[in-house]
Amino acid sequence: MTIEIDQFPLDLLQEVLSFLPQQDRLQCSLVSRKFNGIATKLLYRRIYLNDSNVVRSDIMNLAINWTLLYVPNRLPEAVARKVADRKLRSLIRTLQSNERAVKAVEWVRINWDLNPKWQKQLLSVICNESESLQRLENVTDPACNDIIAHGKMSRQKLSSFDMAPPNPNAGSEVDPSYIPNLKTYLSQRISSQITYMNLFIDPILLFSCLYPLRDKLQVVDLKLHWRVEFYQKMYFKESIAERPIQKLSDIFDTRSLRVLTIVSWHECLLSGELEMLRQFQEFTNIEDLSLISIEQETTPLISLFRKLIGLKRLKVDFIEQLSSQSTKPELFLAILHCCRELEFLDMRFEGLDAPIVDVEKGDFRLTQKCHCSSCMHVFDSIIRQKLFLFPEDYVLTDFRDVLTKDIFRMIRFHCLLPYSKACDYYPSVRTCPMDIDKFVSLMNNDLKLYRASRSQLVRDPVVPDENSRSSYCQLDDQPEQPCLEDLLDSDDENSFIDMVLPHKPLTRQDVVACYHALIHHHRRTYVALLTQFPKLRFLVLNDIATVVLNENDERVLQPVFYNEGFKSNLNGWTQKGRRQKGAKVFVEKSVSSDGIEYKTN
Repeated sequence: MTIEIDQFPLDLLQEVLSFLPQQDRLQCSLVSRKFNGIATKLLYRRIYLNDSNVVRSDIMNLAINWTLLYVPNRLPEAVARKVADRKLRSLIRTLQSNERAVKAVEWVRINWDLNPKWQKQLLSVICNESESLQRLENVTDPACNDIIAHGKMSRQKLSSFDMAPPNPNAGSEVDPSYIPNLKTYLSQRISSQITYMNLFIDPILLFSCLYPLRDKLQVVDLKLHWRVEFYQKMYFKESIAERPIQKLSDIFDTRSLRVLTIVSWHECLLSGELEMLRQFQEFTNIEDLSLISIEQETTPLISLFRKLIGLKRLKVDFIEQLSSQSTKPELFLAILHCCRELEFLDMRFEGLDAPIVDVEKGDFRLTQKCHCSSCMHVFDSIIRQKLFLFPEDYVLTDFRDVLTKDIFRMIRFHCLLPYSKACDYYPSVRTCPMDIDKFVSLMNNDLKLYRASRSQLVRDPVVPDENSRSSYCQLDDQPEQPCLEDLLDSDDENSFIDMVLPHKPLTRQDVVACYHALIHHHRRTYVALLTQFPKLRFLVLNDIATVVLNENDERVLQPVFYNEGFKSNLNGWTQKGRRQKGAKVFVEKSVSSDGIEYKTN
């Protein structure tokens, strides 16, 4: 007996459609009324309002439960935001006219730079019409407080409390009306129903001086922004609390909190922030911890990791002098030793593997750790034939040389790798308008300028000179080396154009191959992490997102983005001899900054 797919039970069809990407769900909404009802509910249930291009994985469907705004890549930032605004206005019109769509909205995550005008219009629609509404995330405009507090649906159903910052940028003058409005908003919204909270003021100050909290909050997901704001001091002079509030556990039930995100907006941790890290040691049920742009204070962080032994997800992003830093060895070891239940880990660490391209005593140094055929190709045909072709290429004369030669550093510097709070859960976006093709063009342009500055360019054989000479006039079997002054000072505007690199330019395939070689290069670190975290599913190491797959009954890592035929060099790492060799590093190292020595077996 043949059963038409349209005759399948609703719950079965919904399960099938839930595995489809956004574009396919849109197509399903056109099949029939039955399909339209299911697809519409899935399409509008979770909305991610992005203002830049979302990068898709070429091996798996990531963050498939979110509906996104389609923003093409390679657009200038200002143009991309205009496109996003246009898409957002179209979404608002759809929600205003489609009752089924607006009633399906459960969760909206708002991008930080979303246009305030359209943010208010969107919230006005869903806060009054969405019967399914549960959570709003990243509300950035205080003018939206009244919309949320008085919305027909949001005032009853919303289980999230988002405190909008007083200004987009920290440290700006705060409007005198901000605190009075916030106090009113707190009195309207704080209740036992709140399970998600996003705050820009120290919770102890907030609930001591602005809102008299009666009972502890049963918050499951807490996000704290640590930044300096110049509020009017008159509001924080005395406590109005009905009971003593001296620590975080006086505000939040330690048994409830599962997800904690801390975002630091300044370079150094203040004394109050260090104290908060210490107090969070009481919240031993935390399973998901994100520390974003935070100073790497080893002692309080090690103490925190020692208490949160049930962590399943960890994201650490340490900064120093406004730049991202590799995790210190003692913190790395503390995480290995204490957080054995991790399923997701996002961190930077370069303590076990020297960079492929490094500088030592004024000269570039190359380090090759993997000698598989693909890595041999990268070193022999790309690095040594295109980036370090001549002996003088190994001499560092200017910082710009690093920008030209270290393609591995540039992959990260130019944000070629997409960013996400959690690559398996949230969409991954480009933080600047850059893709591989644009990156290749940029690198080749820098490389040509570098070669020109060292008189290493040769004449283009396709463009004969005015004397019809061969473009490859040889002197002692070497390509003709034009002088940089001749190129830059010549009256002939085409002089520089007629010169080309003395080797083949970089290609897209070269960049992907270098990216794969970088992953191979960190084999030692990957083996250490796979050994210590038997439940690990996703690993983002040095901004490279990878997923744990089973190949030949062995856990290996595959890159989530730009996979393009990647072959792992981890095969065989679980062999007894190799495993012991990989673990030896951690037996020899220890952590003693807090007086405790860590060793792993």
